[in-house]
Amino acid sequence: MSRVATNTFWLMLAQIGGLFIPLIELPVLARALGQLGYGQVLYALGIALTASVFVEFGFNFSAARSVVKAEGDRKKLAQLVTNVLFAKLLLSLVVGAIVAILILSGTGATSIPHHWFIWISLFILAFGFTPLWYYVGIERLILPALLDLGLRSTGLLFTILLVSSPQHAQRVLTIQATVGIINTLLPTLLMIRTTGLGRVSLQGTIGVLRESWELFLYKGAQSIMGSIASTLLGLLGGARAVGAFVPAEKLVRAASGLASPVLNAAFPHLVKLQSDSAHAAKKVVSLALMALLAATVIFALLTVWLAPWVVNIVFGPGYQDAIELLRILVWIVPLRICSMALAILWFIPIGKERVASRVMMVNIAIICLLAFLLVPNLGGLGMTIAFLAAEITMFSLLLFFSTENNPGPQPEHFQ
Repeated sequence: MSRVATNTFWLMLAQIGGLFIPLIELPVLARALGQLGYGQVLYALGIALTASVFVEFGFNFSAARSVVKAEGDRKKLAQLVTNVLFAKLLLSLVVGAIVAILILSGTGATSIPHHWFIWISLFILAFGFTPLWYYVGIERLILPALLDLGLRSTGLLFTILLVSSPQHAQRVLTIQATVGIINTLLPTLLMIRTTGLGRVSLQGTIGVLRESWELFLYKGAQSIMGSIASTLLGLLGGARAVGAFVPAEKLVRAASGLASPVLNAAFPHLVKLQSDSAHAAKKVVSLALMALLAATVIFALLTVWLAPWVVNIVFGPGYQDAIELLRILVWIVPLRICSMALAILWFIPIGKERVASRVMMVNIAIICLLAFLLVPNLGGLGMTIAFLAAEITMFSLLLFFSTENNPGPQPEHFQ
């Protein structure tokens, strides 16, 4: 448990970089770029984040689980690293072609300059090729955590210094894409230096893709939820709708993300505990779920009360619509965090990721369906209703299936 606590600390530190630094950037960008320019940047980032999900392909869980099972076998680790990197390379070629068609054809209600494709592509590579799975598996997170925090802080400094008007929108993408590439490249090179590389094997590559499929559906849908709002609103409602909704949604996402370090750090421990005693693992998950539910409900009540102050302090004038949206969206936090806990601490360690992935796909389907029905008329409020309905459905289904599923056999991961 001391290892879990240590890794939780380092992941929490990385989470500061991933969530709170963007929150500091929000008032800077919102004021400098204006609602229209900020909406364009958010739309571009939404495309990049959505596309990177298809490159990452769920390896942050499936490959991390494989690293745990390798138990320090360098030959197995080298082959795993090679299989995962080659799989991501093939996926990135397909994804890059699709994104190029989307941007260069000018599809959607939000137009962005064609040359932004360069920075969007760098974003996709940075997020898609992250080697965090390896460091989670070996439970050594100090390097990626410190590097992430340092680079993101540097990016924040450059953003404050260099972005001051709507004409500087591209500078935001340039700064963040550069930070992301360095943040991925350095840990990847160190990983390869430590493990070495195996032989390139099409059979092994197909094997890791097949193994990661269900986790891709789960983790991919989870990641898409972080960018789907800006993407759908950009397509259906235009840049101003994005600029009105996404600030409130970003606050909710940041709050939900606070649970990720704890859950991700506990994941390897739950994999081991599950193999020793399913009953003990279920008890730990139940206690964690009750604690998270109590804490997040209190947080939601405080946010409803403080919403006007939070929006005015963070975003400034011109974002008053975000206050009421935030008061509704904040109730997503208890639902989302508890759903994450059930998936990461129970279903995935016992090899039942198919349940989590299918429920997550239902979640995305509900968001998309309701968005197409409600956003054209209700704008950001329609997207808010879509998100809340989807989260209620997902948590209810996961809670139900958690009482029905027994641990199954763990799959073997190496070829």
